[in-house]
Amino acid sequence: MAKPDPSPEAAVAAARARHETAAVREVLARRGLGGYAGYAGWLSRIDALAARGATLELLGQSVRGEPVLGLVLGDPGARRCSALIAGLHPIEWIGVETCLTLAERLLDVRDRRVIIAPLCNPDGILAVQEHVLAGRRRFVRHNARRVDLNRNFPAFWGGSGVQTWLPTRLFAPGRAPASEPEVRALVTRFRREQVDRAVSLHSFGGVVLYPYGAKWKAPLDAPELRRWAARVAASVDARRPYRAVQSARWVPGFTAPGMELDWFHDDRGALSLLVECSRGNALERPLRLSRLLEPFAWFNPSDPERVAGAIAAAVEPFLRGAPAD
Repeated sequence: MAKPDPSPEAAVAAARARHETAAVREVLARRGLGGYAGYAGWLSRIDALAARGATLELLGQSVRGEPVLGLVLGDPGARRCSALIAGLHPIEWIGVETCLTLAERLLDVRDRRVIIAPLCNPDGILAVQEHVLAGRRRFVRHNARRVDLNRNFPAFWGGSGVQTWLPTRLFAPGRAPASEPEVRALVTRFRREQVDRAVSLHSFGGVVLYPYGAKWKAPLDAPELRRWAARVAASVDARRPYRAVQSARWVPGFTAPGMELDWFHDDRGALSLLVECSRGNALERPLRLSRLLEPFAWFNPSDPERVAGAIAAAVEPFLRGAPAD
């Protein structure tokens, strides 16, 4: 007889027990890479959010059995729903920090629900953490089956483009749409909802992207998407505003089939944005060769609390359902 699924609380407790370490923040700070909490630290923040009124959900499990967790905020009876996800690309820790900061700011939301998945690729996050603790410089983009989860969503999945010719399979889409358990957990959960706003947090580039990523053509609601993307981009950093651009036009020639950005828009009918948080840390002054050679620094600023707070403040009105200007 199959064992029953653990409760979300039990799943979090077990994951923390497996991976508890106090060294992550210390090691990163010593190397000038920022005070990031790491996997167990983020699980503690999720626990704290649940203690303050968020509903904790177990959405599924990763390839290696780690919990894919959800937090539900707001009115349980509200029809409208905002979606917020982070951590699809596991080296982009600033996205997770920003996601949890947003969750803390949204605890008082009342006229809608906000469903948050802050650690979408736990196996990958743990792989990054292992490299950090061992002092290894490694770039990690995939899940445990070497699939890019941000190319595995069932929106234009498997489409061709320049990226399909890359020999490294950097953007490996998986064997089928939602073939990966992490993506399947998200798709299953959000298909139960009337999602009208969606945000996915990534890094880096200092841009706010809107659909489509899979094709050059803009969607019919592009003007509204562009207004929101521009509003968020201008709000993040008054001195050096982010750019707002359609995803497929960000890097000429590189379309991105299978993105969550397009899936939330086309499958769920949501206004959908993807924020490339920060501009990384590698080029922060004073320039250091150690940072230039460190993949973690390419994606993550050394002051995550400040950057996460600024991005969270810029994105919050959108997730609360505010009208575009």
